[in-house]
Amino acid sequence: MRFQLRLVAALWLASLVVIGIFAYLQVVEEKQRLTAELDRRAALLSEGLKEVLEPALARGGSKAQVDRLIKKFSKPDQGLAVYDRVASLIVATPDVAKILENPPPEVTWALTSGVVQTGFRQMEGKTLYVYADPIIREDRAAGALAVFLDASDLKSSEWERWRFNAVRFLVLAVVLALIALLVVRMSLTQPLAKMARWTKAVRRGHAIDPPELPDESLFGPIAREVSVLAKNLQRARAAAEEEAALRLIGQTLWTEERLKQFAKMRLGERPLVVVSNREPLSHVWKDGAIQVVTPASGLVTAMDPVMRACGGVWVAQASGDADRDTADARGRLRLPPDDPRFTLRRVWLTPEEDAGYYYG
Repeated sequence: MRFQLRLVAALWLASLVVIGIFAYLQVVEEKQRLTAELDRRAALLSEGLKEVLEPALARGGSKAQVDRLIKKFSKPDQGLAVYDRVASLIVATPDVAKILENPPPEVTWALTSGVVQTGFRQMEGKTLYVYADPIIREDRAAGALAVFLDASDLKSSEWERWRFNAVRFLVLAVVLALIALLVVRMSLTQPLAKMARWTKAVRRGHAIDPPELPDESLFGPIAREVSVLAKNLQRARAAAEEEAALRLIGQTLWTEERLKQFAKMRLGERPLVVVSNREPLSHVWKDGAIQVVTPASGLVTAMDPVMRACGGVWVAQASGDADRDTADARGRLRLPPDDPRFTLRRVWLTPEEDAGYYYG
């Protein structure tokens, strides 16, 4: 699970970096495009207005005359202002006159350098694009025309682009997470589970072939090494069984393997069956959960190792209130739970049968 989380986190981080870089480049490109559009509009307006203003200023036209010319070209989304050679405001459209307490730096720079200056300014909570065009007369800046265009769309477009890429990242992150989890499950989790089941079966003594794995390049070396180990284990177990069988008569030390071989010699292919009134373990409900209880019984202490070594069937009276919930429909249960060696067959007695068994 941790590996899957690390893989998903790595994919998310890589996606975030890639989308973030492309989003930044898109925002920069979009800003440059919108800025170029604002610059083109302002340049066209300034060139057309300068052709009218320059003769009027050259003839010493009155402020009222210049004001009429300015108002003729003004629109709601564009403001105009005319400055003299010392950056003092001569006239301005009403929408910008109220916010022009001081000339914008672009106007001062245009008068000083004699070339067009542009920039963005925050005025009265609005983003404006300032286009300052010097009015040249006799090779000197006699004044400047400033065009103010509303640039709020540029900021909103930038945020819209970021929001779009954020949504795209979320969608891509979910898709990548699902694909990554599916690939990990099919390519790693399931093959490893097959390997685990196979090694568990080999550990119990079952001679089975290794499972077919989807990616031999990834799991092939592991499967081959485990196969060799399993064969060695089977040979060692077979040798131990044979040795135990050969030494059975002359040995006095009873081991699990020796007891198993003794039972096989005595019983042949017949299973060992034990019948008792005590079961090796019972299941009871406690605090809303099923718990395992091992009874304190000399019978259980004596017979449990024998059944573990020899296998077979242990028929016993069920004593736990959760015994039915942990056995199959016929009352059977493989024991021990972590390494099944024999079968417990639970039998439920009625109160009359129980009393008859104990008291006659």
